[in-house]
Amino acid sequence: MKAIISTLAIAALISACKKKEEPAPDPVPTIEIVSISPSTVKEFQDSVIIKIKYKDANGDLGDQSPDEHSLQVKDSRLPNPDTYHIKPLAPITSDDINIEGELTVKLNSLFLLGTGTSEVTTLNIKLKDRAGHWSAEVTSAPITINK
Repeated sequence: MKAIISTLAIAALISACKKKEEPAPDPVPTIEIVSISPSTVKEFQDSVIIKIKYKDANGDLGDQSPDEHSLQVKDSRLPNPDTYHIKPLAPITSDDINIEGELTVKLNSLFLLGTGTSEVTTLNIKLKDRAGHWSAEVTSAPITINK
């Protein structure tokens, strides 16, 4: 009986001492809008500046190739997004480096789609890493476009 209890005690100690493996970091980047300004623009004249905060656990945001577009900004009034190239935000040779920071994107002037003197839109934004993982889409506050 002592041998069984001793064996169980040793087994319990060994299982308690095992190092718990930490889960792998989420490879999907995250973004949030820090600011968008101005909130009212004159069509064909005023640019919109978007500041985006990003985090990526494996540091593979941005691409060396200017033909690779990793940022999408979609005007809610239009069917298709505009896409933009982002330079690498960490050295390409680094493996699994946790990065975070801010991106500033300058959009050229917005314009009215209809014949009215004013329209309101929002911008839907998402970011893709080199592995093809898209962040969740974030939506801006309303932007008013005046004639």
